[in-house]
Amino acid sequence: MQVTEHPRLRIAWLLTAPIVGSGGYTNIFRIINLLASFGHEQVIFMNPSDYPTEALDRPEHFVQRYFGVVHAPIYFWPQEIKGFDIVLATQWTTTQGFEMCDPAITRAYFVQDFEPFFYAMGDEWLSAEATYKQGWPCITLGHWLAKHLHEQYQAKTFPFDFAVEHERYYPRPKLLTKKPRVIFYARPSTPRRCFDLGMRALAIVKEQRPDVEIVLFGDKHLKHFSAPFKFTAMGILNPEELAELYASATLGLVISSTNPSLMPPEMMASGCPVVDIDLAPNHFLVSQGKTGLLATAEPKPLAQALLSVLSDEPLRQRLIKAGLEHAKTLRWESSAREVEKALVKLVTTASGAINQRLLTDHEHLQGDGVSAALNADFNIGQRLVCQHDGVCGFEVALAQPASGSWRLQIYDALINPNRSLVDVESSSIDQQWLHFDFPALPASRNQALHFVVSSTNGSSVRFDFRAAVGGSLSFNHMPQLGQLCCRVLYAAAYDTRERSATPEVDFLRAQQALANSEYILLSEFTERLHNLIVPKKTWQERSKKTLQLIRSGKFNHLALEAKQYGRWMYDRAKAQFRNWR
Repeated sequence: MQVTEHPRLRIAWLLTAPIVGSGGYTNIFRIINLLASFGHEQVIFMNPSDYPTEALDRPEHFVQRYFGVVHAPIYFWPQEIKGFDIVLATQWTTTQGFEMCDPAITRAYFVQDFEPFFYAMGDEWLSAEATYKQGWPCITLGHWLAKHLHEQYQAKTFPFDFAVEHERYYPRPKLLTKKPRVIFYARPSTPRRCFDLGMRALAIVKEQRPDVEIVLFGDKHLKHFSAPFKFTAMGILNPEELAELYASATLGLVISSTNPSLMPPEMMASGCPVVDIDLAPNHFLVSQGKTGLLATAEPKPLAQALLSVLSDEPLRQRLIKAGLEHAKTLRWESSAREVEKALVKLVTTASGAINQRLLTDHEHLQGDGVSAALNADFNIGQRLVCQHDGVCGFEVALAQPASGSWRLQIYDALINPNRSLVDVESSSIDQQWLHFDFPALPASRNQALHFVVSSTNGSSVRFDFRAAVGGSLSFNHMPQLGQLCCRVLYAAAYDTRERSATPEVDFLRAQQALANSEYILLSEFTERLHNLIVPKKTWQERSKKTLQLIRSGKFNHLALEAKQYGRWMYDRAKAQFRNWR
C-alpha cells in the first residue's frame, strides 16, 4: 500500500455501539484501516450508551471479535477532545460529541444514509434532519446522498464511491447450485429494507416456480418467521460466508429504499445478478437493464423482474457480464483516497508530518546459538506476549548478513491460532536486523501472538537465538526450546492514555501485574498467570464469586472462573498424590 503524500492527519471518529452484522460499521472500520495504511493517525471514541456490558472493560476486543482487526485505538467518549486535526461524526446521535471538541479542531460529518428515513415523522425524524442544517461538511457514501444533502440543505458535500473487496468477492463457478437459487437480504428489524415487500414478491415467485430455492440472510431471527413458502434461513453471515453465498446464487434480491446497500456491487463482483426497487438512489449504483434490474416497489412487478431473470438465461448472462465489468472499476482503496482527499481539504491548519515515536520491548539481545537456515521450505516462529497496545513492528537479529525477500505472518496464539492477523513482507534489512512494519494492532497488550518468518524467494538466512525453557520458538510450527533474538515495536500513541480498570475481572488485573518485563514467553506467562490467580482464592471465596456472577448474568466470567477452579483442583490433587507417594 502506497503511503500518502499528504500531511499525516490526526483523526478522531465518534461512534455509537456497533451493531453486529451492520454494513455501515463494517464500512467505517474498513475506511479507518485504509486511512491507517496511508499513514494517518486515528482514534475511535465510542459512546458507552447501549454498549454490551461484557465489553465495557476493553471495547476494542468486542470490535475485533465481530469486525476483525481495526488499526486504531478505541476509547469511550472523553470529557474533552483535543489534539486532533479533524473529528468525524458518523451518525446523527454522535454529532453531540462535537460539543466536547477543542474549538480549533475541524468538524465534519461522515454520512452513509439519509437517517431521517429511519424513523416515522416525529422527534427522531426532525432531530436527525436538523443535523444536516448545521453547516458541517459531509463526506458521503455515494453521489445520490451528496446531491440530496446539497440540494435540500445546501450542505458542502464530498462523495466517495461504493466499492468491492475483490480479493473476497469474485465468481466461484464450482459453488453455483444446480437448482435455481434466489437469495434475499432480509432484515425484518430494519424497515428501510422492506422485508414484507420482498416476502410477498418471493411468494409469487415460489408459486410460479416451485423448483426455485429461496434463501434469506441478514438477521439472526429469520428462522422464527413463517411464510406461505419454504425457505432457508442463514442468519447473519461473516464476509467469507457472504462471498460463498453470493457465488452460489442464481439471482440476488436486495431492497434499498434509502441510500443503496453495499451488497449490489459485491453481488455483481461475485457473478450474481441483482434486482432492486426503482427509486432514485438506486439508479446511481445499478444501471437499469444493464448491470441489474430495477422494479416498481410493488409485489407483482418485483416478482416479475425476478421471474424474468430466472426464465431468461441469455438475459442473466448479460447482466452477469456487465455487472462484473462495472464492479471491476469499484475499489475500496480508490474510495478511501477520495475520503483522504476530502479530509485534507477540510483541515484548516496544516498538521505537518507526525513523527511517530516507537516503543520497543528490549534492546539488542546477544544470542548463544544460531538457528537452522531459513529457506523456501522452512519457517521459524516465536510466540510472545506483548506488553503494550499498538504493536506495529517486528525485528529479528541476523546471525549473518543476508539479502532476499522475507514474509512475516502474525497469528493469535491462543484464541484463533489459524487466523492470520498480519501478512507483510520485510520492510528493510541490514547487517544486524530483519525488519517488518505493519499497521498497528490496537488490542495487543497482554495478547499472545505467534510471529512466523518465512522466505518468499528461496533465499537462505540464519538467526541468532538464545536458550530458554518453554518451547516458545518453533521450526515449521513445531515447538522448540529457545527464543529468537528479536524485538517488538509499538506505536507510542496507543500507550499514552490511561485505561480504567474493572475491579471484578481478576484475570485482567493478574495479566497486567505480570507485565513486569517488556515481553515474556508464552509458556512462562501461562504458568505465572495460573500461579498468580488461583492460590489467592479459597473455596468459600470462589463460591461467593460464583453466586455474584450468576446474579449479574456474567456467564462468560463464570465460565472462566469454573475453568480456573477446575485446574486448581486438578493441580492440588496431583500435588497431594506426589506427597502421598
